[in-house]
Amino acid sequence: GSLQKFEVQPHVPENAISEDPKGSARLAAFGRPVPFNYGCLPQTFRDPQQMDELYNAPGDDDPLDILDLGGSTVGVGVVVQCRPLGAVLLIDEGQADWKILAVNVDEAGPLAEARSIEDVERICPGRVKQCLQWIDDFKQSTGGDKATL
Repeated sequence: GSLQKFEVQPHVPENAISEDPKGSARLAAFGRPVPFNYGCLPQTFRDPQQMDELYNAPGDDDPLDILDLGGSTVGVGVVVQCRPLGAVLLIDEGQADWKILAVNVDEAGPLAEARSIEDVERICPGRVKQCLQWIDDFKQSTGGDKATL
């Protein structure tokens, strides 16, 4: 896990990735490393002018997030082949921030074979809850954020 936050810069040529100093400071203050690989689909965009059909919240103006539930750390900017298994919505500051739950199909661990969230739970009981709990704990720890998972 890491205590640094990096972000794709979709408005910069080639979707440059750079550290988000404020985000890294928040992670350091939280003191618990991210227990999963956090990535995105840089070609996607959640339009803040468009309301989410399920939850009536605007998009977050960011690419769609991917949470790799596997245990192996992947380097910043590495392109990973993942299998999507499900999705969860974080309403963050009133905006819809969808996260795709996935597994890295090239990882050496047993989760690479998972084909569903139920498979993840069978192979690694509690893993999905651990990841979602970390997100919830982090968001609640910042005080200023209003977030609902």
